[in-house]
Parts: sequence; C-alpha cells; structure tokens
Amino acid sequence: MADIKHSQIDLSTGINMHIAEAGEGPAVIFCHGFPELWYSWRHQIPVVAEAGFRAIAPDMRGYGGTDAPPNAEDYTLELICDDMVALLDSLGVDDATFVGHDWGGAVVWNMAQHHPSRVSAVAGINTPAGRRPPINPLDAMKMDPGRFDYQLYFQDEGVAEAELGGDVRRTMSLMLRTSKPEDRLDVIGMTSGVRDRGGLLVGLPDDVERSIMLTEDDLNTFVSAFERTGFRGGLNWYRNHGRNWEWGAAVDGQDITQPALMVTAGKDGVLLPSMTEGMEDWIPNLSRGHIEDCGHWTQQEEPEELNRILGNWLKSL
Repeated sequence: MADIKHSQIDLSTGINMHIAEAGEGPAVIFCHGFPELWYSWRHQIPVVAEAGFRAIAPDMRGYGGTDAPPNAEDYTLELICDDMVALLDSLGVDDATFVGHDWGGAVVWNMAQHHPSRVSAVAGINTPAGRRPPINPLDAMKMDPGRFDYQLYFQDEGVAEAELGGDVRRTMSLMLRTSKPEDRLDVIGMTSGVRDRGGLLVGLPDDVERSIMLTEDDLNTFVSAFERTGFRGGLNWYRNHGRNWEWGAAVDGQDITQPALMVTAGKDGVLLPSMTEGMEDWIPNLSRGHIEDCGHWTQQEEPEELNRILGNWLKSL
C-alpha cells in the first residue's frame, strides 16, 4: 500500500492546514465531517493512491492539525471553500475530484457550484446535494426540529463544547459507532430531543466499549486530537446556517454539471437516503451507490464496499 505522508501548508486564506496524502496522478481531495479528522479517510487514501490518483485528505478548518480561528463567523462554507481553492493553488493543482462526507459533503457540493472550474468531479458520501431552501434552514429547524434538534443545541457557544469536551474518550466512543446490532446506539434518539434532555449524550452510558469499526489506536487518534483542540472549531460549522443560506443565493437554480456520485447508507439515522431524491433533476451526470447495512460513518464502517463504489466511479471519469 502507498505510504501516507503529512505536511503543513500555509494557505492564502491565512489558515495553516495539515494534509495527509499518498500517490501521484489526478488529485482527489477528501473532506471529512464532524467530529472527525483526515484520519477518517485512512481506508480510502492508500487504495485511491494505488489506483493512480493523488489522494489528499486535509484536517478541515477547526480540526486536528489545521488552524481553528476562534469566532463562529470564521466557519462559513464560503470561507471553508476558499480554503479548498487555496489548497489547490498551494499544491499547484488546477482542478480536482472532491469527495466529502457529513459536513465535508456540504463543502464539496458547494465547491462544485461556487468554484466549478476547480472541481472536475464531485462525490457526496451520505450527504445529499440540495437546492437552496426558501427560508433559512435554522428557522426551518426551529419550526420542526425532529432529528436535527442537536443542531439547535449546538447553537449556544460553549454549551456543547463543555459537554463533548468533558470526557473526550466517552464522547468519541458514543458518537463513532456502526449500525450493526452489536454495536449500535439509537442515533435517531441521540440527535432528537437533545435540548429537552439537557445534552447530546445525556442518558447514554458512562462506560462504553469502543466501536467494532475502530481499533484502540484508531480511537486514541481521535481522542488525542480532540483532547488537544476541543470541539469549538467543529461546532462552529453549525453556527453559520444563515450566512451559508445567504451565500447560496449567488448560485440558486444553478445545476451541477460535473460527473457526480451520490453514495447513500441505509442505516444513517440523520442523513436519510430519501433526502437524495430528485438530485438527478439538476445533477444530470449523477451516478449512485448504496450500502444498505451501513450507518453514518460510511468510510469507516464499510470501507471495502465504499472503496469498490468509489473506485469504479473514479475509473469511469
């Protein structure tokens, strides 16, 4: 397998970014979500590199070895996409295939619309691409929180930071779990009714075994990173729904015309496969993959199947 090398890059956006990369060839940029790291793509980077690509996985703004500005407004999708453009510039790459999961999915779909000349192809893992809604998504959540109540809980600065950072090993052990019966926690219950419960992890076990998808070294990698950085950077991504919605007006109604891939997971309790319905209407070159027996953390829970889907699509480009 290809060796993964690490570097720190000073971006023109003022952010110092940590990246992990392997291989040579057309660039594939992997964008992780919350609460994760470049390390979430550890199963994909060597495989994609061996297939003839330059696989690059940054710690996104606010995470791991990348700078974490203090203010919530420093984490708009506009600024985070600017980081991705600056990363390409720093690497001397004209355009790349962007692959994103969770919040990283929001990044890559927005890259395809706002910076189309820098995106040769785009793939969303679990995260759908959606047309700009008629109202601020935060206002919509307030009217009908449901399984997105956790995002309302995340709005108050310092509250979720204190809860999640109080026992990072417990936090990561509870959050990073598969959909398998012997491993599963009730993710839907976990993300709904959060404010009434008084916290995301309230009522969940104090002592929990690590997930079957993680080795002890894997868990330690996540725990040590978040013990060092805390969760504020990642949580700040959730505090820009209004700003992101306003930014989206510039590309409202614009199709995504690049080759695209949407991979859904049948057991994701938040990003439901049904949320991807209708994407073909405005993404004409969309391919699909589906992993039925898989929860939210697709690239870690079912890496071989995701690598198969992703590899076949990359070869088709």
